[in-house]
Amino acid sequence: MRAFTVFLILAVSGSAVANDPNNTESAQTQVSETPIVQTPDTETLARYWSLDAKEYQRYQELMRGPLGHWSPTIDPLLALGMFATTPAQQKRYAELYARQEFELTERTLRFQQAYRAAFNRLYPNVDTVDHRLLAPYQLHQQQKESAKAARWLAKKQFQDGDRVMVFVPTQCDHCTSLIPRLMSLVSGTRNAGIDVYVRNASDDNAVRAWAQAHHIQANKVSGNALTLNRNEGLLQRLQSRSTNHHSAVVPIFLKRNDQFFQLREEDLGL
Repeated sequence: MRAFTVFLILAVSGSAVANDPNNTESAQTQVSETPIVQTPDTETLARYWSLDAKEYQRYQELMRGPLGHWSPTIDPLLALGMFATTPAQQKRYAELYARQEFELTERTLRFQQAYRAAFNRLYPNVDTVDHRLLAPYQLHQQQKESAKAARWLAKKQFQDGDRVMVFVPTQCDHCTSLIPRLMSLVSGTRNAGIDVYVRNASDDNAVRAWAQAHHIQANKVSGNALTLNRNEGLLQRLQSRSTNHHSAVVPIFLKRNDQFFQLREEDLGL
């Protein structure tokens, strides 16, 4: 009877403890389940790249080495091709890579055509490109072209048809030596020459007077190697269009393929 009484007391007290809301030790612990994410197996990953499982395992081994450290996003075909052990392997991976690149390009172009058709259909009065956003890029490209032309000239690498336009003031002390030096730069290039524009010249007589005062002989003006002209506002128009305008006592421009680039005398080595 004593044993039954002790068991009853323990059972009752145990039930009371379990039902006590203040007893944190006995509170039921919530178990959160982590969803199982199934990743593709090696054979499936290999098929994505037209490889077999052994080849893909070789790629995984390469990625566990230095290649994976330096090029963590390199694709299997490039990695296997770079570390091919035979010419036949290299050829195989190169052909697989070429086929996939070709297919991707084809798909991209087809979708681009579909996108363009959809855009024109949905927004017939809107341009897909805001050309104002391209202005800084176009300015940068023009500046690069101008710098490139200057480097060509500094190396005396004129192209056929280049015209060097020189805008001289009425009084120009160093023009007597400047014009012959410019002519020597373009000598030997077909249809290239120097076009001298006299600023503030009222008429052709003023141009001829300038040439005589600066020792430009008439025989030098023959043909197309050297021309004498009135400015008539041309310098101002070119300066307003120039992307790298800079002031100079004698402004010099290069005309090449109907484009104009302002140059400096130091660009020409003068």
